[in-house]
Amino acid sequence: MKLIDKYIYNSLILPTVFGISIFTFILMINALIEIMERLFTNDLPIITVIDYFLYIIPSVLSQTIPMGAFLGVMLVYGSLTETNETVAMEGSGISLLRIIKPAFTFGLILTFIGLGLEIYVNPRALENINLQKNLILATRPSSLTESKIFLTNPEKRFGFYIDEINNEKAEASNFLFFSIRENNPYPIVMLSKKAQFEPNNLVLKNVQGYYFDKDGNRAVVASYEQQILPLTELFDIDNQKKKSRNEMTLKELKQGYEELIKIPEQRNDALKMKIKYFERIVAPFASVLLCWLGVLLSVGHRRSGKGISFGISLMVLGSYIGVISYVKVAILKNNLPIAAGMWTPNVILLLLCIFLTVKKIRRK
Repeated sequence: MKLIDKYIYNSLILPTVFGISIFTFILMINALIEIMERLFTNDLPIITVIDYFLYIIPSVLSQTIPMGAFLGVMLVYGSLTETNETVAMEGSGISLLRIIKPAFTFGLILTFIGLGLEIYVNPRALENINLQKNLILATRPSSLTESKIFLTNPEKRFGFYIDEINNEKAEASNFLFFSIRENNPYPIVMLSKKAQFEPNNLVLKNVQGYYFDKDGNRAVVASYEQQILPLTELFDIDNQKKKSRNEMTLKELKQGYEELIKIPEQRNDALKMKIKYFERIVAPFASVLLCWLGVLLSVGHRRSGKGISFGISLMVLGSYIGVISYVKVAILKNNLPIAAGMWTPNVILLLLCIFLTVKKIRRK
């Protein structure tokens, strides 16, 4: 029997990798579009884009590993059934539970891999993503603003204009800044030939400052070797550095939920964070359940094969994702507790696996 187990394990690897690759590519289409936008709009080096792409893969894998595992089990056991190999196993006295064991063990291994990715690998990958975002904001001025456009901030009563931006040197040429005063219709104006972007500041060099009185007459002209403006005064840095739920670790999602749930207006955002938190914990456990279910849907059906197995796997995964989507909506509408709701799809899978196993054993 150990020889058969080894044969099944070896057969499961390639189809599972194939399935994981397909579903990972599908889920990463939006990320690929975002990466391409960053590449062309911010003039980023290719190596930076590749790094960013690699860092987001672990968070996607925790969701696609169960899907790929299910597809792999369906294809392998469907093929075994098509060639009557499972019939031969049963005829030689091997029980259904023993036939299920290799796929169940395989799914259990993938569950631990998924949990490991989520607990140990993903936090470090997300940390690197956020470091890259901060680096882009600091070294790529085009990610903050555009050249030859007059930008104003009515709330803070200022505006500025940049004639030319050099991403490679992280500097701007011919920078104009004006600040509007409450009791004077004429602004304070500063002109700088060069402006250097630093992590937290914009350093203006060779600055000429002009102050006008209430009649519009130039009252004061001052020259400075350099003038420092905090980037937070000019740009919405905090908002650009703000992490999306997909870029948060489990710890950050939990803390974000605890902070936002206290604010009635932020309740919906808080629930979405808690949903994402449980989604990442629950997803890896689906691997073992889907592998178990994959065997039950393949063994004992005369019309089995790779084509039919592929179709059934897509229908089951579509139904599973549909249940998850429905549960999320129910939670947001305050009709379902978060923890119970997010575990519901896996509980349904478990009950279905037990039901089908008992049913098939009784038939024997």
